Amino acid sequence: MAIQTSDKSTDKRVVRTKQAIRKAFNELVSEKEMSEISVSELTERAGITRSTFYMYYDSVEAVRDQIENEIFAYIDQVMSEQDWVQCMVNPYPLLSTIGREITKYDEYNRYILCSHNSGSLLDKVNGRVVVAFMEYTKRLNLNIDAARAKYVAAFIAAGIAECFRIWYNHKSSLTLEELCRRISEIVTKGLNIIKDIKFDS
Repeated sequence: MAIQTSDKSTDKRVVRTKQAIRKAFNELVSEKEMSEISVSELTERAGITRSTFYMYYDSVEAVRDQIENEIFAYIDQVMSEQDWVQCMVNPYPLLSTIGREITKYDEYNRYILCSHNSGSLLDKVNGRVVVAFMEYTKRLNLNIDAARAKYVAAFIAAGIAECFRIWYNHKSSLTLEELCRRISEIVTKGLNIIKDIKFDS
């Protein structure tokens, strides 16, 4: 007679297996670019078979996507609760929250903030900044059309992301708090200038 296993014990095995996969991913991505990591290499490092891996993921990229989705789920929740006009006036609290959330996943920062083969986490955050700026211009009735506003917003978002990358890659002496304050000052001053620009064709 076959031995029946409980759902609880099965769940624990699933959790342990996924943890082993993520730990192996973390180790490998700290050694090389993600595009160079094969499923065989990942499973060998995790101590599992390829068939076990494919029970949960269909590629190395899928492991990355799951990690990014978990990080962004919290960021998205925080951002969805913001008063976007207030965030544009003083972006420091939001930047600080996002910065802490990203950097607390320090084991994954190499590919989030460094790797050329990183996923879409920062793109998603940038997209949120674009939405925020569009709301900002709309609610303040700034004299700028939607198409141009998107270019300005994309410029701001890319600049913020690049500041975080530079800070991480160069191991700056700035604390995360100082970095967020400086970025906040730049964004605020830039927006004040933008409000005075006439965008009429």
